[in-house]
Amino acid sequence: MIKINKIISSEKRNNLRKEYIKTLVEPIDGYWETVVIDNSECYEIIRNDTIVGHFSVDKDKTLVQFYLSTEHYIYASDILKYFIENNIVKTAYVSTKEPDFLSVCLDYQKSVHSDTYLFTDNQNVNTESLEFRNLSFRLALKSDINTIKTKCDVAFEGYYEGLINNNQLFVLYDDDTLLGIGEFRIMASNIHYADIGVVVAEEYRRKGMGTYIITKLKKHCYNNNLKPLACCDIKNIASKNTLQKSGFICNHRIIHVNFN
Repeated sequence: MIKINKIISSEKRNNLRKEYIKTLVEPIDGYWETVVIDNSECYEIIRNDTIVGHFSVDKDKTLVQFYLSTEHYIYASDILKYFIENNIVKTAYVSTKEPDFLSVCLDYQKSVHSDTYLFTDNQNVNTESLEFRNLSFRLALKSDINTIKTKCDVAFEGYYEGLINNNQLFVLYDDDTLLGIGEFRIMASNIHYADIGVVVAEEYRRKGMGTYIITKLKKHCYNNNLKPLACCDIKNIASKNTLQKSGFICNHRIIHVNFN
């Protein structure tokens, strides 16, 4: 008999998720961990009165994390089938960094497509050209907030303020003109990795600014003994090209699996 039990304790929920991510070769992605997974509900999986693992599912019944302990993994396919047949999950988002999770999803998929590119660094790229020597790249200050919000899309209220408070936001200026911003977050699940991202002000795109910011963020990572990770939507070809010009390779994907 299979049962599920919602985990109410945020500490227990976070510990379970972090322990699962530690079993992977490397973290998936900062946004994925801190926004997608953290905003989903977490449940224990119980089989014959024994806790065998846990899973996380969002409000749309999308499975975003699925873990069974090694001694119970033999039941993974049956458990996922139970979730689907009982309308507990309808779809799944799973990364290619999670081979066990991905494999069991493929048993019941009706359709599959790539959703997100996941990048790791592959080489150093020198962007210290003459045209960029007079630019100022520094940590953002609270006094930069209004300019940032004017030039760059706001993820949600308080987002940039939170990054600034934690020294996770950089700005690129040409004199008093903001050209773009760079985000930097040490991964909560693995402090040896950092997630980085870039937003370039619209009028300065396709001028090499994105590549410049990304390589500066990479340097900041390596100076702090951190391995940089990045991602972008699979439809965002401009971001993909920027990351590849910065020395990243998209060697993994987040896959959307439909079970219906």
